[in-house]
This record gives sequence, C-alpha cells and structure tokens, in this order.
Amino acid sequence: MRQAAVEPDRKPVRRPGQRATAIAALTTVVAVLPVFLVGGMAVQLEQDLGMTASALGVAVATFWAVSALLSAPAGYVASGLGLRRGVPLAVGLGFVALAGIAFVTPHWAWLIVWLALAGAANALVHPLSNGLIVDQVAVRNRAFSFGLKQAAIPTATLTAGLSVPVFALTVGWSWTFALAALLATALIPVLLRALPRDSSVRRRSGKAAREPLPRRLKPFLFATAAASALGAGQANVVGAFTVTMAVQAGFDAAGAGLLLGAASVAGILARPLVGIAADRGIGGSMATVALMMGAGSLGLLGMASGFPVAYGAGAVVAFGLGWGWNGLAHYVVSRTAHPFTLQATGITQSGTYIGGTLGPLLFGIVFSQLGPAVGWALAAVVAATGAGASLIAFRLEKGLRGGPAPA
Repeated sequence: MRQAAVEPDRKPVRRPGQRATAIAALTTVVAVLPVFLVGGMAVQLEQDLGMTASALGVAVATFWAVSALLSAPAGYVASGLGLRRGVPLAVGLGFVALAGIAFVTPHWAWLIVWLALAGAANALVHPLSNGLIVDQVAVRNRAFSFGLKQAAIPTATLTAGLSVPVFALTVGWSWTFALAALLATALIPVLLRALPRDSSVRRRSGKAAREPLPRRLKPFLFATAAASALGAGQANVVGAFTVTMAVQAGFDAAGAGLLLGAASVAGILARPLVGIAADRGIGGSMATVALMMGAGSLGLLGMASGFPVAYGAGAVVAFGLGWGWNGLAHYVVSRTAHPFTLQATGITQSGTYIGGTLGPLLFGIVFSQLGPAVGWALAAVVAATGAGASLIAFRLEKGLRGGPAPA
C-alpha cells in the first residue's frame, strides 16, 4: 500500500510526431490510390468498359494534369482551411473518386471525371500533410517523416499490383474500388479525432496566406519545381515502361513482374533511409537530390544497354535512387520556406505533376518510334538535366539560409 501511495501516476505516452506521420502517409495513399488502381486493373476495365490503351492514357493523364493545375492554388486553399477542415476534405474527395469508380462508371469516360476529382484531392493533400508534419514532428525526425510519407506513393503502386490477384480476379474490380472507398470512409472519423485542434502551423500559415511569398524565396521554389518536373518525368517513365521494355530485354512476363516488385521495394526503402541520413546531418539538401538523380541517370543507362543483368540492376537503381528523392525534396522545401510551407509545397509539387503528366505521354511516342535503347538513353539525359537543376536550387537554398523564411 505504501509503495502504491508513492508510485507516480502512469500517463499514456503521447507521440504526436508518429501519429502525424501515419496520418500524412494514409491520406497520401487515399489521394493517389485511385489512379494506381485504375492502372493496375486496366485489363479488367478494358474487358468490362471497353477501355483502350489510349483511353487509359487519357484518364491517367487527367489525374496528373488536374493535380498540376490545382497544386499552386491548393497551397493557398490549404492555408485558409487548416488541418482539421482541409485533411478530411481531401480524404472525402478521394472517397468520392473511389466510390464513383466502383458504382457510377457505366463507361470508361466516367473514369476521367473520377480521376479528375482524385487529382484535386492529390493537389490538396500534399500541402496539408506537409504542414501537419512541420507542425507535429520534431525537427530531429522531420526528414525521416517526410520520407515515410512519400514512401506511401510507391506503396500505393505495390498495393495496386497486389490487389489484382487478391481482389480484382476474385470479387471483381468494382468491389476492389468499393473496399478502398470503405477504408477511406473509416479514416475520416479517425482524422477528426486525431488531428490537432489548435496547431501552430494553422496560425502561421493562415497569416502567411494573407502575405505574398518573399521575393527571395521564389527563385528557389521555381528551380526546385523545375528539378522536380524533370525528376518526376523520368521517374514516371521508369514506372510506366519498365515491365514492357524488360520483356524486350529478355525477361519473361513473370520475371518482369518480379523485377518491378523488387524495384518498387527499393523505392519504398530509399525514401525513409535518405531521411534518416538527413536527420543525422548526412546530406539533407538539394545537392543530395542532385546526387540521387545523377545516380538514377546511370541506372537508366544500364537499362538502355539492353542486357538483362544491366537492365535489372539499372531498374533497381533508377527506382531506388532516381525516384527516391521525393521525401527529401519536400523536407528541404519545408525547411527553407517555413512558415510558407503550404504555399511553397503547392508551387514545387506543380512541377512534379507536370513531369508526371508529360513524361509518360512523350516517352510513349519515343519508345514506340525509336525503340527502348533510345528511350532509356533520353530518359537518362532528362535525369541528368534534373540533377543540374537541383544543383541550381541548392545554390539558391544556401543563399536563403538564415534569410526571410527561417526554419
């Protein structure tokens, strides 16, 4: 009894940083899952809706194009809405897109409508999730948190691939989208309970939304947007054409699928690992982004060789390093642009979406007309150019340290 009297009360340990990272990752998955599920279930959609390969390209391009058009405005909208209104709204848009595809898609053209809504959700969710991380995650773990959040995107790709044999070929594609919509619905009450009621980022970003971006900050953001456009352009080419070109390089269909899975895992692991290094003072700048894009260009040259071993190794490098810089770029932008993180994210993400839209469309023509060797070699040139743009952004980043937007 005496011992119980002096024993201190045990209070639950609060870990707002872990909770914020989980919310940021889950909401990102909800926003991007519609487009990846459509791509993963293209065969089933073709059979039931009469969707052709070109129609698939139009629908997927719509998602990225809407994301690009709305990204910069979404940064300001997110600043005005705040976390508790903005995050559930983004998830709600993702839910409507998933439910619409599941239940209101009598023709493939309806996919354009639903993926446009998903694109709006995607444009809104990144500024909000970045603001949540800045608000809730300690500085010493922030780069790791951004890496985990961005790892949600290749995780969504992997999830879409696994859902084909598990769900699409058993209960059907419409019920697969319905299940995803149900999970999005279940997330909304969790968000309303878990999101901070009074966040410092809400006050700072709300004030920042009424002010113009500092003039010194804009060149860095535009340079980073250009680097992101080039990096995302070549990265989405890797994601779109690795399997089909692997078959031409000598892989069988199963081996090409396994290669895509291994490369996706490399992309998932690279993002948080780079973040851990940045949190410990290793890298953590746009110069590191440049190094990763440069390494990705070497991987693309290996794919251009056409030899199966070089192709396989190059694909893993292109996914892991050439596509693993996203979380680090978000971290650098948030650190440099703070307290204008939400608006700055909207600007830089617009570059990512433009690259994601144009890259596969343009390189589809290159691959079909000039062949895989030329296609992968040109993708390597794009990656190297992105590395150069990242170095320009790094020089501007150094000039802003201690400037008008301190971290």
